[in-house]
Order: sequence, then C-alpha cells, then structure tokens
Amino acid sequence: MALVGEVSTEDVWKWLAAGWSDLKANTAVSVSYAALFIISGLVLSFGFYFMGWPYLILPGLTGFLLVGPAVGIGFYEISRRYAAGEKVSLLAAVTAARYNKLGIFGFGVALAFVFQIWIRLSFTVFALNFPGIMPEWSIILMRALSMEGVYFGISIAIVGAVFATCIFFVGAFSMPMMMDRKSVLLPSLITSAYAVVHNRNAMILWAATIVVFTGIGLATAGIGLIVTLPLIGHATWHAYKQVMSGDLPEGESHPTGTIAAAE
Repeated sequence: MALVGEVSTEDVWKWLAAGWSDLKANTAVSVSYAALFIISGLVLSFGFYFMGWPYLILPGLTGFLLVGPAVGIGFYEISRRYAAGEKVSLLAAVTAARYNKLGIFGFGVALAFVFQIWIRLSFTVFALNFPGIMPEWSIILMRALSMEGVYFGISIAIVGAVFATCIFFVGAFSMPMMMDRKSVLLPSLITSAYAVVHNRNAMILWAATIVVFTGIGLATAGIGLIVTLPLIGHATWHAYKQVMSGDLPEGESHPTGTIAAAE
C-alpha cells in the first residue's frame, strides 16, 4: 500500500527550495542531463523547419510538458542519490530506468504515442483554422495577428491544456514511484491521479508553476531550460517524497488525513 499524504499550497515553495538545493549541489550533472534533452528539442525543431513543417515547431517544443514525466527520471535519480549520500553521475541519471525497465519503458512508450497524437492534432487544428493555406513561415507570421491566428492560438491552447492535464494526473508521481518502489505501471498511474485529486489545491499551484517555469525556458529560446528543467525535476522528487512517502520538512508533523492507495 502506498500512503497518500495531504499537502498544502505552502509546500509547493518548499519543494522548489529543496529542488534548488539539489541543483546547486549537483550542477554539473543536472545541467548536463538537461542539455541532452534541450539539444534533442533543438534538433527536432530544425527537423520540422527543414522538412517544411514550421507550424509544428511550437507544438513540438511545448511537447516538453507532455513528456516531462519521462524526462524527469534522471533528475529523480540525482536527487535520490544525493539524499542517500551515494555517488551522483550523468551515467546513473541516464540509466535510471534500470530500476523498473518494464513499467518505465511502458510509460515512456505511452508518452511518445501521446506526443505523436498531439503533433497530428496540431496539424489538424492548423488546417481547420487556415483552410487552403500552405503552412509556411511568411504566411504564419502574416496571419498571426488576424482573427484566424487568434482562433488558431485559442484552439491549440485548449487542445494542449486537455493533453497536459491528463498527463499531469497520471504522471505527477507515477514515474518516481515506479523508479523508487519498482511498482507496476497501471497502479502507479491510478495512485498518481488519486494523489493529485486528493491534494487538488496544491497540485493546481504545482501544475501552474511547471507551466510558468517551462514557458520561461522556452521563451528564452530554450536557454532557460538549462535551469528550469532540472529545478522542476528535482522539486518533483521532493513533492513525491512528501505526498507519497510522507517525508516532511524538518520540524513538521504528519498530517492527520493520510490516505492509503493501491501500489
């Protein structure tokens, strides 16, 4: 059984503080791990551009929000090792999936599938809002401030929000749980969703924080992700440890309403 504890919105800032401490203590490894995915994102963007699909660059980059749980596993391992006093290395972060290959690989494949659906839906939304228009940079920029562009922005934001919300429910704690406890995929997803619902106020703030930090990273041409990506990753580990394992900050007692959920 996994215990799902109660947390408050104030705990979100404590997770960020703990994540920042982990980042400062393991800067070289954390930044190097983040750089691997940032470079992958840049390669993906250039690929879309040279293949004549510039309209897919933004959906591709925002896909970080969808695949975030999979990307974060290396940061979880860094934080886990650092807390345990074990040696922290880039190799350990990259190979963190070894703790639960079946469950983590299965979730990774599912996220990759969702990402593919997201890209295809982005193309469909573009076609519906710009019927008969070739998706070229000059046309996209020219129409960005038109009513068609506004409708496109609203449509893609709504679709993206639905995708991101669903992923957040099942992915908020499932990946660190599978790595830490070697739990099975489906129960981990269910427990994660239950934990999010049970702590909805704190988790709404936490989700908004992830969106803001990721947005800042993307708005700086990906450079900011060097800091925001590991910060969110490390903070997520501490969120998991408190919500799912009951590891509270010093000087605090366990909440009275601790609920059991299936592992």
